[in-house]
Amino acid sequence: MVHMFKNLFLLAVATMTLTVVDAQSEIIFLENPSFEDAPRAGMSPSGWIDCGFPGETAPDVQPFGGFGVTQLAYDKNTYLGLVTRDNKTWESVVQKLSKPMRKGQCYKFSIYLANSERYVSATRRDPSQLTNFEKGVVLRIFAGNSSKDKTELLVSSDIVEHTDWRQYKFEFTPKNGDYYYFFLEAYYKTPTMFHYNGNLLLDKASEIASCKIPDQVLADNNKNNQNNNNKNNPTNNNSNEVKKIVKEENRGVFNPELRSNDLKVGYIFQLENLYFQADSSTINSNSEKVLYKLLQFMNNSPNVSIEIGGHTNSLPVTEYCDKLSSDRARNVADFLIRNGIGRYRITFKGYGKRNPIADNNTELGKLKNQRVEVKITDLD
Repeated sequence: MVHMFKNLFLLAVATMTLTVVDAQSEIIFLENPSFEDAPRAGMSPSGWIDCGFPGETAPDVQPFGGFGVTQLAYDKNTYLGLVTRDNKTWESVVQKLSKPMRKGQCYKFSIYLANSERYVSATRRDPSQLTNFEKGVVLRIFAGNSSKDKTELLVSSDIVEHTDWRQYKFEFTPKNGDYYYFFLEAYYKTPTMFHYNGNLLLDKASEIASCKIPDQVLADNNKNNQNNNNKNNPTNNNSNEVKKIVKEENRGVFNPELRSNDLKVGYIFQLENLYFQADSSTINSNSEKVLYKLLQFMNNSPNVSIEIGGHTNSLPVTEYCDKLSSDRARNVADFLIRNGIGRYRITFKGYGKRNPIADNNTELGKLKNQRVEVKITDLD
């Protein structure tokens, strides 16, 4: 009798184990679910493909300093920005899955969404005027079998008009087939009498998991993944931690001989003798030695993370200044990354003409204001 109960107990344990293993196999993991990349306009984050309209701009990796979007990321450093437009076009991204979503299988998925009070840009209808794409939109999730094939609408969210991050949870079941491609799309609230300029911010997407998997299993799995990521990436921050308010302090001209013991988070240094071609983000060839000195500093200080900040004078219009300053900062960041500095240590931001350090009414003042700065963001 004892042996019989023992065998039944072992059989029950084995059955439970198989159930967990089978459930785990129903999890489809997304690449770069938090949309992490160098902040920039008009280019989708790593792992995601722009599948918007031909001739229109691609989505943005926010916050990069342009369009007036200043929302802090919910998770890690960056998030995805999508817009709808008044010319009947809208933005979307797609990713090929490692294994398909199965026909008739129930899945659950969550993502954090918000709306930005400001998302200022020109429009096709009137390129001479800046328009705030501030209206709320919905998230639509599609499935398909190529990056250009939105075969089946799986689910839509309610309209997102709040400016704080909120988690949206979905359940859906593919009805028409198995699908390898997963689409996230900003769209107008329907029904609508007119197409409008709106925006949607997206961060911290979950895995796509079978509805049969208990939430606790997923939570434990995410916790383990987070612990592993923290070991491999010392700049990862727990999303539940309170973000510290850092006092910024201008410390003059950058010195490549600086060491981390000389630094504090918030210190800002100006890159002297770094020049660009007129009205361009192309770095002057005579300025390369400045970049190599910055590269030397980053190699000698492996615990330091920085933000590259671009600034302009006050002459051009705001949108132009934002784009030019962001492009210049991005080129400096790209130089460091190409030469071996970890992407997680580098961010960039275009400040446009918002932070002058000299009088814009003089030629010397304009020259001083058109600059690139290095801000210390982490010393871990």
